[in-house]
Amino acid sequence: MQKPVREDIHLIARNSDWRQEDIHRTLQSDVYASGRDWRKLTEYLLLGAGASFLLSGVFFFFAYNWAALTAGVKIGIAVGCFLAAAVPAVIAPMPRLGRSVLHTAAAVLIGAILAVLGQVYQTGANAFDLFLVWSLLCIPWVVALPFAPLYLVAITLMNVTFITYTQQIGIELTFLVTGMLLFGFNLLCWLLLWSGFRSKPSFRWLLQLVAFWAVIVATVNVSAGAYDDYPRQLLFTALFAVLAYAGWVLLALRQRSIYYLALVGGGSLVTLTFLLLRWADFLNSFFLAGLLILLGVTALVHYLNRLNSSWNG
Repeated sequence: MQKPVREDIHLIARNSDWRQEDIHRTLQSDVYASGRDWRKLTEYLLLGAGASFLLSGVFFFFAYNWAALTAGVKIGIAVGCFLAAAVPAVIAPMPRLGRSVLHTAAAVLIGAILAVLGQVYQTGANAFDLFLVWSLLCIPWVVALPFAPLYLVAITLMNVTFITYTQQIGIELTFLVTGMLLFGFNLLCWLLLWSGFRSKPSFRWLLQLVAFWAVIVATVNVSAGAYDDYPRQLLFTALFAVLAYAGWVLLALRQRSIYYLALVGGGSLVTLTFLLLRWADFLNSFFLAGLLILLGVTALVHYLNRLNSSWNG
């Protein structure tokens, strides 16, 4: 049976004669984090920080000692680090979390192997080729292991692959079209994650992070693209963003999530400010832009506070 959430408890309390001490006891047992929950969170944070620092150390080691190492040593260290993470993740008995972290570390170390091979043998490949092969080699790991940090690595690699493609060997695209495609890709990633993992709390932060990045892409794209002379592309890009924002607003109201409302509101406010500066050709445009930000932030915070109070009683 699924535990009640805070909103359910407050809703029942407002419409029943539930005693205050019983409400407090239910919140303590089913909603508030216990000492065990905090210990588990600390273990997760320390494990993630340890893996991140270890991977950073591997890449820093190659960057700092590159000239002093022979080709065989470089390749051997890169492959050895990969095997040290991949082999225990496959055959060693360990908790699921530890196995997932090792799989993620192995996926990251694939990039170290590809980078070392490319530099040692001077293949002449572009950065796009590196990130494309890296992304393709990570796909089996992503399919086999539903782990949010691993999915974050894969989404990041695909974003970098697309950006390097458009900058190095891609066809000539305008800034607006490039940004719109990148926004559409991240929106698609968010939809796939939401359709498959929306009921899993461990993926909630990833959904919020991908949505945050998508809003940043849309905001920068429309704001900076307004200075290009492509009004049709700007209109189409803005409509695309408005449709996505409307979907997030409906989802937020349905799920009672302040996060997506704040995200959409903040992104829209920044975009409107840049559009005002772009098309206002009088001296007081900067004053109006500052006034728009001040009033917009105040109104948004006031609305979100009232909405949060009405949802949580």
